[in-house]
Amino acid sequence: MESTPVWAQTIPCVSTDPDTDFTDTIRQCEHLAAVALETEHASSQREMYQRLHHGLSELLPGLNDPVPAHMVDRLTVETPPTRFPTLDSESDLLCEYCIALSHLLSGGKMSVTEEETLQGLLYELTAYLADIMNAPRWLRTPNGLQHIAP
Repeated sequence: MESTPVWAQTIPCVSTDPDTDFTDTIRQCEHLAAVALETEHASSQREMYQRLHHGLSELLPGLNDPVPAHMVDRLTVETPPTRFPTLDSESDLLCEYCIALSHLLSGGKMSVTEEETLQGLLYELTAYLADIMNAPRWLRTPNGLQHIAP
């Protein structure tokens, strides 16, 4: 008699507490996307993607708001950054992403390979968004804060 695999780990959550700042929320989303990508238990994976969707949806409305004053110091550096966040996918992987998305958008049924490809894309985009949102925004100079442009 075969037994059904059981997910024995706690499914990560994304905090929706209004006091949680956007940098913590996006890092929670990034963690959830990473765990979901590695999970082979289908129903747990679906639950994780639903939680990720909810967390990102909660984050979206405030993305263009000014950075709260209490977070400015956290996003300020003393020396200019030597690198900025990038999406560093190889061209063959980018092509696979495009193929999977175009197939999905054209109404086709996704294969397991395409689904896995899109899960990878979702993780990469979530990690890239987290890197951007946590990147320094200001440089402390003798004349005050200077905005950092990537």
